[in-house]
Amino acid sequence: MDARNIVIRKIDNNDIDCVQNFLLGQLQDLFSQDGQGAITADVWGLAKLYIEPARNQMWAAFSPEGAVIGTIAICEYNDRIAVLKGRYPGKTTAEIGRCYIDKTLRRQGIGAKLLKEAEDFCRQQAYNMIYLHTHHFLPGGFHFWQSQGFEITLDEGGSYQLVHMEKPVRPVQ
Repeated sequence: MDARNIVIRKIDNNDIDCVQNFLLGQLQDLFSQDGQGAITADVWGLAKLYIEPARNQMWAAFSPEGAVIGTIAICEYNDRIAVLKGRYPGKTTAEIGRCYIDKTLRRQGIGAKLLKEAEDFCRQQAYNMIYLHTHHFLPGGFHFWQSQGFEITLDEGGSYQLVHMEKPVRPVQ
């Protein structure tokens, strides 16, 4: 597939079923090994978390045929991670989540295009920082984020191979 033919747009209520199916498939594929379990509450509550709140959003990349081939989400960071308590002042940090690309279409620039949408949104919402966490075992994830300017704030390691990363929101040049 030619990455130039994909359509990236904010999801709406009409997209919920196909986005949920895509995300659940990604979670099954990526987190079923080594006993890794992924929390899916946000997948079942896409509208409440990513469509309704003004400062949160999810985008999907769609193939020319209309299939979901990638996703990324932004939500206001809520200081929920114990090892980072107090690091990010309220309302100034966005959290990236649910960034997945169909495994047959990775390394074609789709993730970078999704990230650009998310970063543009963060600028519009006056976020100062973007936070995310990833895992070393995810194929390409950690290296992708590094290549996009994210820096490690804490590498917890352990069985989850959890890495916390951040990137300042830069004004448009």
